[in-house]
Amino acid sequence: MRQLCLFYTPNTRRKNGIPYCDVDRNVTMNHAQLKAFHAVAKTGGFSAAAKMLGLTQPAVTFQIQALEQHYNTKLFRRRGRKTEITASGQLLLNISKRIFSLEQEAENLLASLASLEAGHLKIVATSSLTSLPLVSTFRARYPEILVSYRTIPSNAIETEIFDFRADIAIHFAPPKDKRLLGLKIEELPLKLAVSKDHPWAEKTSVELTDLQNEVIILPFDLETTGRIRGHWSEFVQFERDQAFVLQNKETGRETVANGLGMTFFTDRDIRWDDRIHAIDVNDGRMKEATYMICLADERESPIIASFFNSAAGSTGISPAD
Repeated sequence: MRQLCLFYTPNTRRKNGIPYCDVDRNVTMNHAQLKAFHAVAKTGGFSAAAKMLGLTQPAVTFQIQALEQHYNTKLFRRRGRKTEITASGQLLLNISKRIFSLEQEAENLLASLASLEAGHLKIVATSSLTSLPLVSTFRARYPEILVSYRTIPSNAIETEIFDFRADIAIHFAPPKDKRLLGLKIEELPLKLAVSKDHPWAEKTSVELTDLQNEVIILPFDLETTGRIRGHWSEFVQFERDQAFVLQNKETGRETVANGLGMTFFTDRDIRWDDRIHAIDVNDGRMKEATYMICLADERESPIIASFFNSAAGSTGISPAD
C-alpha cells in the first residue's frame, strides 16, 4: 500500500501528481495526522484547519489523505466548497474529542503543578513536635496542595522514601545513603526536661555530670542515633539498664510528665506543656538539628522545592546551607 509522504523533496516519487511513499501496515497513525483530522472536523474545512494549526492547506490535505489511505477509509467528502464528515469520520471524531480533551486536561494539570495550584505531597516524620509547625506553614502558603502526613520510627525513614511512600522526611539526622539529599533547616539548643514534681523543678541550670545515676529517657532508637556523630546521647553518661528507650519524642514527653525520668528537648518542644520544667544545660554541644530529606533527583521538583523553601523561611535558615 502507498501512503502520502508528509516530508518530501522534488525527487520524491509521485502518483497522479501527489507525492507518495511505501506504507508499513504495522505503523500506527501519528499525532499530527489525528490533530489535522480533528482540526478539519472541528472547523468544517481544510483552509480553516490549516489556519488554526499554523500550516499550509496542502500540508493538512496530505495529513488527511495519508490517514485515509493507511486505513483504507474515507473520513471527509467534498461537495463543492463544502467539506462534510463521513460516518467513519464521525466515529473517529467521537474518539479524537476525548483524546484532545485528555491532552488539554494533562496540560492544565502540568501547568497547575508548576504553579503549585495542585498536587499531592507525602510527608513522614520522626516527631510531630518538630515537623507539624513546618507542615502548618506550608499548608497556609499552598492550600491547594493535598498533604499526607505520618509519623514513623527513625529506622524507617530511608525505606519510606525509596519505596515512594514518602516524598519528604523530617528527621533529626542527615541521611547516610548518597542517593538522598538532607538539608539542615535549623539547629536549636537542648534543655533538660523534668516533671514539675521532680526535685529539680526549681533548678535553672545543670551540668551534664549532675545527671549521673539519674533515669534518662531516650526518645529515639538508640541503635540509629548511635551512628550519628555529635548526637547528644554521646555526651550523657547513663546506665542502659535503667534508661527508658522509646520510639519518639511524643512518648518521651509523656514519660517525663509522669515523673518517670528526664530527657532533653528544645524549648519549642515543651514550652507549652505546663507539666514539664525546662532547665538550661551548661554544655554548648547539647543541640539538636532538623533535616529535611528527599531523593536527590527530586530536589528541584516544584512541590518539594516549595516545601523546602517554606520550611527554611519559617526557621530563618537558607535551604542552601
